[in-house]
Amino acid sequence: MRRRLVRNTVLVAVMVLLVLATPVVLLLTRATEDELRSRLTAQATTISSNLVDELLSGAPIKSSTLADLVLAGDRVDILASNGSVIASYGEPIRNPLHGVAAGPAGTRIDVTTSRSDLQRRIARQLLLLGVLAAGGVLLAAVLAAIFGARVSRPLEQLAASAARLGAGDFSAALPPPSGIREIDDIRSTLSASAARLDQTLSSERSFTGDATHQLRTGLTGIALQLELLATHEDPAVRADALHALEQTDRLTATLDELLDLARGGRGSQRITVDLREIATQHRGDWMQRYQISRRTLGLSGTSSPVLATPGFVGQIIDILLDNALRHGEGNVHITLSDRQVQISDQGSIDTDQSTSFFQGSDDPAAPHGRGLALARRLAQADGGRLDLSSLAPSTFTLALPGAHSA
Repeated sequence: MRRRLVRNTVLVAVMVLLVLATPVVLLLTRATEDELRSRLTAQATTISSNLVDELLSGAPIKSSTLADLVLAGDRVDILASNGSVIASYGEPIRNPLHGVAAGPAGTRIDVTTSRSDLQRRIARQLLLLGVLAAGGVLLAAVLAAIFGARVSRPLEQLAASAARLGAGDFSAALPPPSGIREIDDIRSTLSASAARLDQTLSSERSFTGDATHQLRTGLTGIALQLELLATHEDPAVRADALHALEQTDRLTATLDELLDLARGGRGSQRITVDLREIATQHRGDWMQRYQISRRTLGLSGTSSPVLATPGFVGQIIDILLDNALRHGEGNVHITLSDRQVQISDQGSIDTDQSTSFFQGSDDPAAPHGRGLALARRLAQADGGRLDLSSLAPSTFTLALPGAHSA
């Protein structure tokens, strides 16, 4: 910022000087020429005054007399009333500048000098003006640098503090007041925003922790009941109880991972996992609900090992399967390939719905609710991404990093 301010200030100063240069040079040239012409005219008047007697009597004028009255390098011509030359002194001058004065008895005294003298005078004055202009530009640059440092330093400090706040460090100290009202207003607003965000996040984290604790307590109670059912003499009851216990354990692990994500984590339990194994487990969890809806849920393909958090991947698959069951049409199929999981149904998604997905809408009234926004966040937190790869048939693709990227 400081460099831009200095550069722009110097540029403005130079442009102003260039705009003023033409009229200043013209005025300087005219003033210097008028001054030199006035000097020649005054010299001619002086010569006329000193030669009054000779001009009135018609006596010859000596060259030595004229030499005493004419400056070196100048020429004087004394003309009669009829234009004839009475006397002259000095070398002929090319491109002369004239100064004329009337003498007695209709005579005329013409004093000339070379215009090179005029050019030398103008050059000296232009050089002086150039030095003054360069000094003015240098002074403008120095002042701009001083002002730029005063303005940019607190802004740079505010930017650094804002970056720390954006990273979640609400203990970042803001710079002291700068004395510039606009910058201090930004500082005050940033400080107030940081305090509100800190309070809001603290409240949300506290609520999330409390909610997770309550959910975990309820799941523990359900697990105890399922463990009792797992000892039932009926094999079918025992199988259902054991299956429900597996789901309960996975849900408890997912709660822990979601709590870690809510606290700013990025999937601290990322391990090498088999996508087909996770997809098979969650397909089994949803089979009964799809059968009740008279829809099929297929699974095909193989996958490579990926580095991911099992609870996050399972949660994303659950959200996509729930989305397909609620909003999709026809049969649903899970396709595995390399490091990807595709879930598609036989319905379609219009452009407005796809826009809301790509923009990550959290509006519960949106066509697919908050689930897809959460699924995208979980995928990003696990180093992967969730894309809407096809509008018709509607297909979502979850891509995850390979196990070699650990």
